[in-house]
Amino acid sequence: MTKPRLTIVIPIRNRQELGERALRSAAAQSVSQAEIIIVDDASEPPFQIPVDLRSNESIRFIRHPDNLGAASARNTGIANAGADWIAFLDSDDYWLPGTLAPRLENAEAGFAIDRNPLAVHAAGFILESSIAKRLETRIPRESADPLDFASGCWFAPGSTLLARKEAFDRIGPYDIELRRLEDLDWFLRLALRGGELKVWNKPAALIGFDSHFAEVHLTRAVARLSDKYLAKRSPDRLSGKLARRFRAYMNIERAASCSNRKRWFGVLFYLGWSFFQVPRTALHLTRFWRFEAPPIDIAPAGDVGGRAKHDFPASS
Repeated sequence: MTKPRLTIVIPIRNRQELGERALRSAAAQSVSQAEIIIVDDASEPPFQIPVDLRSNESIRFIRHPDNLGAASARNTGIANAGADWIAFLDSDDYWLPGTLAPRLENAEAGFAIDRNPLAVHAAGFILESSIAKRLETRIPRESADPLDFASGCWFAPGSTLLARKEAFDRIGPYDIELRRLEDLDWFLRLALRGGELKVWNKPAALIGFDSHFAEVHLTRAVARLSDKYLAKRSPDRLSGKLARRFRAYMNIERAASCSNRKRWFGVLFYLGWSFFQVPRTALHLTRFWRFEAPPIDIAPAGDVGGRAKHDFPASS
């Protein structure tokens, strides 16, 4: 059996319709020798591969009998990947047509030159926000600065990341104790060990923005991450500007949690604390993107229902 060139990992939990959309957008990409691994994290009812795709031998299905979280689902996909390159796609997002092949070629060309397995790749993305009521195309900046990676995941890694499997061997898997902020943790570890983020400067994915999450998951994540990066005994203990950035971002997450529950005093308290720790003129800790007008056609690759429709306009 020929070794695949790329493994696409799609973790899914209780999203049949959206998961089908994501899967179709991945299956329609023009990448030779690519495999797709669907990791069903104990969906009820179980996720079903669409009938017309069941004969596609490049699609593999793995099901967790118990709900273990996105970090564990991604780890399962990585562990079962047959390729040296891994791409991630969250089940509520989708890829734009014809975007995966040039991204992979760009990543392969870069690796052929520098042979650096800790150079990971992201891409531009279109943010679909039901709060802001608009579509925003964001092109993230490249970085190798741990300060940036302590400031959040501004590059939508769940659906734009391309990385060598060796990167996970060196950095370690996603932390399965985290049901929130698992991306921030992994990329901060990457940056602290000399990793860097490279960017394909065109939009590759449409990202659905969901601000609602279980408060208990955030509370536990903040406690675990604080123990990892602020405790004196930690080998990855942050100090100085790095520690302030990290604390300021944790307070943004706390403010978002309070906003979801309409706890306005908490929103003001945590945002005020964050601005005190890192003085600035905007909510985000620094400017991570440049903005562009979205492409004219943002239908997912493989869309069988015609052009994707949205209830709000694009924003440049």
